[in-house]
Amino acid sequence: MAGIIESSPAYQNFSRYDIRVIIKFSVILRKDASCIHKDLVTVLGKNAPSIQTVRKWVKAVSEGRGDMEDEPRPGRPVTACGDANISKVLVSLSDDRRKSCEEISTGTSMSRTSVFRVLTNKLNNKKKFSKWVPHLLTGEQKESRVNFSRNFLRGFQTE
Repeated sequence: MAGIIESSPAYQNFSRYDIRVIIKFSVILRKDASCIHKDLVTVLGKNAPSIQTVRKWVKAVSEGRGDMEDEPRPGRPVTACGDANISKVLVSLSDDRRKSCEEISTGTSMSRTSVFRVLTNKLNNKKKFSKWVPHLLTGEQKESRVNFSRNFLRGFQTE
């Protein structure tokens, strides 16, 4: 049974929240931290939390903590990828798609890394042939590529 659990990729995608709920459930079953950690390592392998983390959550649950979400941390929230900055980058790109991150950052008063993050993570663009292009294809574009490839393959097979 253990081999089946370890080899299945479905068991490798637990979020922090999922793991904490498992720890909470195990504490309710009166398991100790080392037993819970051993079970997590059996299922998650290298993705399992450390024994110290398990002990921390066992203690928190035992003391009555019910919420398994992360507590808010002090500090400035990340605002670089907000809607206003995304709009600034889109406007800058609409003028010229060949602009570099540095050129866009100069025009938008954003850092180069923030511009790059917006372009790649939020807008899903890639730099190809010195031009920022959307990386997603529409269904029509995909169909067109499939048809072209089939015609090309047919022509190759007949010759």
